[in-house]
Amino acid sequence: MKTRELAVSGLLIVSAPLLHANGGGYFRGGVEHAGDVAGFEPKATENIRILDEKLTVSLGPKEADVEVRYLMRNETDKKVKVRFGFPVEESFNRDLMETVGDEKKLPDGKKLAYCRNYQITAAGKTIKATWQGEVRNTRSPQFKGVAGWLISEITFAANEEIPVMIRFQSAYSLTEWSVSDNGSRSAAMFRYRLSSAACWAGTIGSGKIVLKPDGISPDWLKVLKPVNRFKKDGANWVWNFENLEPTLADDLDVEAKSAENFYLADQNPEQGTYSEYIERNDKWTMAHSNYHVKASSTLPPDGDFKYDAENIRRFWTDDWWCEGAKGPGIGEWLELQPIVPKPITAISMHPGCGKSDALFEANARPRKVLVELNGDHRFTVEVPNSKEEFEFPVSNYTKPVKKLRLTFQEVWPGKRFEDLCISGVRLHVRLDKKPKIQQAR
Repeated sequence: MKTRELAVSGLLIVSAPLLHANGGGYFRGGVEHAGDVAGFEPKATENIRILDEKLTVSLGPKEADVEVRYLMRNETDKKVKVRFGFPVEESFNRDLMETVGDEKKLPDGKKLAYCRNYQITAAGKTIKATWQGEVRNTRSPQFKGVAGWLISEITFAANEEIPVMIRFQSAYSLTEWSVSDNGSRSAAMFRYRLSSAACWAGTIGSGKIVLKPDGISPDWLKVLKPVNRFKKDGANWVWNFENLEPTLADDLDVEAKSAENFYLADQNPEQGTYSEYIERNDKWTMAHSNYHVKASSTLPPDGDFKYDAENIRRFWTDDWWCEGAKGPGIGEWLELQPIVPKPITAISMHPGCGKSDALFEANARPRKVLVELNGDHRFTVEVPNSKEEFEFPVSNYTKPVKKLRLTFQEVWPGKRFEDLCISGVRLHVRLDKKPKIQQAR
């Protein structure tokens, strides 16, 4: 059995050295429990109030894009220099840690996987964010809590109002394991500590939080916490509030994708195909490559190796398709014809050449794809720059699919070659009942 744990991105903005009356519950003295912080002390945050906060979270298949905009005001008649930290929470990757005596710490903020591309601006100007890592006892079975802080300073004139914006990408908290051909993946969770705003002066004057499905099915998105705050607005979930005194009960737990169980459905070594059953919330689908495929162009063979479109049916990293047109593959396409036409709920893709990181970077891979079903339903998909399997939903279309075309409109360019590559494509179809499951081998 193999296991993998992904971590939780740190969320919202500051800690405080004292317990605050407005219910934030943050104090110094350990980070192993909700509401506890240590190692970093902010300065003068009690003088600044958040007049308005607008948080937008775009939830994608692999991670969330986060943008939070504040309007902050100095509540005093004197100049104030405030020092605050953005708490980054995650389970540590031990390979990235360095030993300090009998303890370990994350050496710097450059390798953070779960608070990537952190940017902060004040009045439209970029300000510096300095990393300060926390230290953990290596005897702990898991390193949980605050990994460290992204620390910034802003100077306010007397009674001055300053707009502040923070942006970053946050991977989801999840774990997965597998035994032979079967496996399981926990729900993909996004978390945000709204309660840490209690460390600023007074209440949050007004606020709006928008959760947007972006490349995931709207049906996947679930707000587990807080309860009875959000309202559905189209595909989004929205929470408007005024004069909020944030507490731990206001912190966000959002499910971007339900827990999944995977089981081998069929494997054909001669044809190189592989399909599996997937169970989510007691509903079953099958991901398969039971289709015919043709391509707009194909790269000529390299010795005995062929770059044929048929390679994408294998969904294996040792075989891949490469287009053969001049340029980086923009406008090239793959056309799939399912042998048994059925409604498609989702499509899985291994973009690029997945055999190795070096080959993935060397060749072009899809960035934006036009998906056409039966010639009468179209939508575009943004593909992340990752060789991991990428699944995107097919929404609002229930007809059996006889023909599917993927046209590559934009690409991530290769570092060495222009050729656009795809390592695999599978189609997800809904099953009416639980299939017969093979035992793990």
